[in-house]
Amino acid sequence: MLAWERQEAESSRAYEAFSLYRDMGSGRSLAKVGQSLGKSVKLMERWSAAHSWVDRVEALEARDEMLRREAVEAHVQAGAEDRGKREAALLDRGLAVRESAMTQAEKMTNWPLAEQRVVREGPDGEDATYVFTPAGWSKATAVSMFNMAIGNARAEGAPADEMEFDFDGWDEDDLIEFMRLSERLTPRRKSDGSYSGSQ
Repeated sequence: MLAWERQEAESSRAYEAFSLYRDMGSGRSLAKVGQSLGKSVKLMERWSAAHSWVDRVEALEARDEMLRREAVEAHVQAGAEDRGKREAALLDRGLAVRESAMTQAEKMTNWPLAEQRVVREGPDGEDATYVFTPAGWSKATAVSMFNMAIGNARAEGAPADEMEFDFDGWDEDDLIEFMRLSERLTPRRKSDGSYSGSQ
């Protein structure tokens, strides 16, 4: 049996007195217990000595302190786990942003920067008009998006203006050659999700 419970040789009246003493907290005293029960202090002293009231209360307080510490540790552990989950969620969100940046960079590199029109013979023998419309961004923007996706602020040693690609001043032959090369160099998604240049 537990120390703060009724002991085998303890009468119900003695246990009632002990319970009152036990539950009084730090201001407990035998005189207060006797006064509350209308009993003499001498009787309280005999019961306290016979049934080890002080030791039993100390055992209960030690148990309560252990439970308090366990509760604090559990709270700290739960807080650490919660912070860990929140940090992992932030990393996941950051990865999603980087994936979005990579997708955007891929789209940008396939879009022209200035409006140009090219007429060439289509596969069915009829003339086809190709229109290159302006995009409102520079190749440096695509590079920045790519670097964001791979975790770099900017490609080292590559000034933004060196990455510009402008169609101004291109004649029709230049644009046709550009389209031919673009078709060959545009990445194609394989069945496994990776990319390769078309042949």
